[in-house]
Amino acid sequence: MIKANYMKRALVFLAAVACMVSMPIHSEANPPQNRKQLVSALTTLDSNIVGYFPRWSLCEYDLQIQIEQVFILHGFPADSLDVNDIVVTAAPKSIDDPYEPYQLLLVECGKCHMTASEIDSYMESLAGIVSGEIIFSGPYKGFINDYGERTYCFNEIPKDAPLTQYQHEVITDFLEPTNVNHAFTLSAFDQAVKVGESGFWLRSHIGNDAVGYHFWSAGEAMASLRRPLYENTDTRTRKAIPHLIDVWIGGSYRLSTGLEDGTSGVFDWVKERRLNAGPGGKFFAGLDFHVPVHPEAGLHVELNLPFAGLGTEGIDPGTYALFPVNTGRGRTVEFLDPKFDVLSVAPILRGTGQITGFYHLWLDPAVPENYFRFDLGISYAEVREAAFFIDNERISKISTEGVLGLRTYKNSELGDWIYAKVEYRSQAAFPFGISAQYSNQILLGRVYIPLFGRFFYLEGKYAQPLRSTRYYESDHFFMISPVLRLTI
Repeated sequence: MIKANYMKRALVFLAAVACMVSMPIHSEANPPQNRKQLVSALTTLDSNIVGYFPRWSLCEYDLQIQIEQVFILHGFPADSLDVNDIVVTAAPKSIDDPYEPYQLLLVECGKCHMTASEIDSYMESLAGIVSGEIIFSGPYKGFINDYGERTYCFNEIPKDAPLTQYQHEVITDFLEPTNVNHAFTLSAFDQAVKVGESGFWLRSHIGNDAVGYHFWSAGEAMASLRRPLYENTDTRTRKAIPHLIDVWIGGSYRLSTGLEDGTSGVFDWVKERRLNAGPGGKFFAGLDFHVPVHPEAGLHVELNLPFAGLGTEGIDPGTYALFPVNTGRGRTVEFLDPKFDVLSVAPILRGTGQITGFYHLWLDPAVPENYFRFDLGISYAEVREAAFFIDNERISKISTEGVLGLRTYKNSELGDWIYAKVEYRSQAAFPFGISAQYSNQILLGRVYIPLFGRFFYLEGKYAQPLRSTRYYESDHFFMISPVLRLTI
């Protein structure tokens, strides 16, 4: 341990000597040239030595803005600065005192940079935050940080990465990022928690977006555990796609609370729910398989299948969307045995699924702030009608047994089978995303935008059938929700 400590200090000393030997004595008449030579010395060190120098890019927007302003106030050209490209290089911490703050050697902003002496002169207060000496946020904001930890958003730069590489969050889903140890997302649509470095995700999702029925328009919600099975060893794509195979398994359950009056409780401004999930629950599972030789491409499979068939079930009618028996151009629905009368019809969403090929695309891998995902394949959705009646014991029930006139809506045209989706995400200082999906002949659009920092967003979804609207579908369905996103 002592030998390693001396080795590290020796490397830092050699690096400093290399810097001094490679540049003339500082002169006030020529500071730009000296800065350039110092940076050149720092960025042309042997790769084995560079690995000992901690480097990270900033993703804390407030801190990015403040540092950019310091550069502008001290005469650096604004057109050469980039708030999204702020990289810090520091000296290694001492093994004897791992809780000391970092010693900053270089701060780069776009094409401009400040060396250690300029950092001390021009951004002393900010340097305390960047180095980990001062706590940046939380109840102890502004206090001395006894642990020397960086209390802001940052991304470590791998030791084998070029020193001048533009750094961004190279991820495939900003709201459920893979490049952090712990993550938490909460909205009216999704609730997700990432559990440590294991890559496990616990997720609850309201609605069945895959077939165009988002939020509670589907009458169901899903809970699942996502587990990685096979790691991606490709260094080119590993940061964005850490696993080649991910599987998830869980179940779907029907939404019933707050729907007794046919509206949506606290969300009564949202259109009423017209579709139901049946009793008994469903099996929910899926798989993402990335091609090992080209991880950007892969296959997505997802199934949502009922545990049991529809028969005769007792229900609480206040939690079901029910429609007149003549729904659909005056048809009749009746029991073979006239002992009971069919009072209403309940449309029930049964099995759904999809099989698609996907492709991840970053327009510029060296500057991966513009991300696209493309999906193309097939989807399936089935809605069955059940007859609602009251038996001799005054128990409310639904039944598909011995009933004439009930219908089943499932894929029957080419357009019913086609699944296509395109997503765009900007992963720069203002991360936002937008997507458009065609499935079950329904167009589903989604957008999210930041409201405050990188932790509070606004998400909206809009669904519009592109065929004749069925009686259990709204002519359009819109929902908006705040999103809380926390990462560690």
